[in-house]
Order: sequence, then C-alpha cells, then structure tokens
Amino acid sequence: MLVPIILALIFVVSIFQSVHAQSNKEVSIVSDALKLADKAFDPNPVMINQGETVTWTNKDFGIHTITENQELFSSKDLRPVQTFEHIFAQAGTFDYHCKIHPTKTRKTIVN
Repeated sequence: MLVPIILALIFVVSIFQSVHAQSNKEVSIVSDALKLADKAFDPNPVMINQGETVTWTNKDFGIHTITENQELFSSKDLRPVQTFEHIFAQAGTFDYHCKIHPTKTRKTIVN
C-alpha cells in the first residue's frame, strides 16, 4: 500500500521539477566580462516565453547590474555569485545593460 503512494509522490515531484526547469532561463555575467565587450552576458539574446523567469548570475570578479533600458526592472549591485531574477509578464524585446559598465548591453526576447 505504501509503494504506490511513494511512486505517486516521485511522479509528482518529477513533473514539478520538469515544469520549473522549463520556466527559468539562466544567464551568466561571464568571468572577465569587462574585457569581453559584447560577450559579457551568456547567452545573448535570451529567448523565453511570456511568464517565464530569467535568472542572471554574476560569475565575474567585479560588480555588475542588470538594468532594463527603460528602467522597467533593475537589480541592485551584484557582487560575485549573487543573482537577480525577473519574471517577464509581457511579450516584447527588452534591452538591458550594466549601470556600472553601460557598454555591456544585451536583450531578452519574450514570445
């Protein structure tokens, strides 16, 4: 009697993990971002569906921000290994940059 319950729980957890994995896109501020100009964010562009989340992780040794060009969203200063998440509720193209290093620009395309 306990085995079917455990199998059902495993199934539900695996479905939840699968759905969660599909709804979150990871973006890295890469190591040595200052030297890489247009390759400071990976991937670029970020392509997601409406309602999905993008998580940026600072994998560089410096401090960076994620700031949408129209200030629709903005992170605090991200120190190494810190993250910032944003849920994209509307479709469109969202250009963003680092406030500290404004030449570091990227975009998120939301379908």
